[in-house]
Amino acid sequence: MVAGPIVPLDDSRLYASGLYALYEGRWFRADRGKPWPEYVVVGVEPGESIPEGFTETTNDFTFIATRRVTPAELSALCSVDTYCTWKNSTWKIARIDRVRNVATLKIALTLKGDYPEVKPWPQPIDFRSVPTVDYMDREWIAVDVRPEEMARVMLLVTAFETPPPVTALLDDEVQAWPDSVGLSPWLPAEDALAVVRGRIAGEDLGSYPVDRLQADRLRDGWRVWAVPPVSDDPLDVRLGWAVWYVADDGVVWRSSTSTDFGVAEQRLTDQLFERLQATRRG
Repeated sequence: MVAGPIVPLDDSRLYASGLYALYEGRWFRADRGKPWPEYVVVGVEPGESIPEGFTETTNDFTFIATRRVTPAELSALCSVDTYCTWKNSTWKIARIDRVRNVATLKIALTLKGDYPEVKPWPQPIDFRSVPTVDYMDREWIAVDVRPEEMARVMLLVTAFETPPPVTALLDDEVQAWPDSVGLSPWLPAEDALAVVRGRIAGEDLGSYPVDRLQADRLRDGWRVWAVPPVSDDPLDVRLGWAVWYVADDGVVWRSSTSTDFGVAEQRLTDQLFERLQATRRG
């Protein structure tokens, strides 16, 4: 293998954090395996084609097929730390499910290298109320997102000089993922409430109780409304009671309790996703 400080990965695909090996002209996710460094286990992830010479695996959630190779058989070997912005917070991309087109992100408590600072950003505690976010413990939060909605994806590539010695690291190289979007905004609850109060001030809503407005966190924004008062009439379900949906990029639209909450929330997500696609940086 020819050692060098730069190991350009194939930018036609996105790499999750991990160890990667260039074997017979193709990049594979790798595992040090045992024994290391005499051998490296290269694997085929779900959704990828299996080359000849690989052995299919069973009960393996990472690889559908593997092959054990020596470092001398590799054209390049590197570790990758991949970061992105989601909801104005920096996350580490832990896994990419290419079959379901889903990426698993974990909150990054530390980040080496240069990364843009974006405001406003939520505190980790703010994610407790966000649907689909798994608050694992005090230090780790995980969430599954579509790769297309991860903003400013950055890869820190550390090359191994091999052989020998495999353990000698070369300088990091920063690679930007060209197809990532440029924004993944987060709107604080107080801003969503302010937007809706401004809208109500310009509309004739009669005695709508503005003082009782509340913001309920959704995946990609807020549902802002005053919960209808309790009625003694069992037939009074308050259909048509005003509800506002405010996306994380500040776009707001008025709805009502006549529209199913789940339908309205999906519309909020879909429309925000479409708007963000216009911010691709590639």
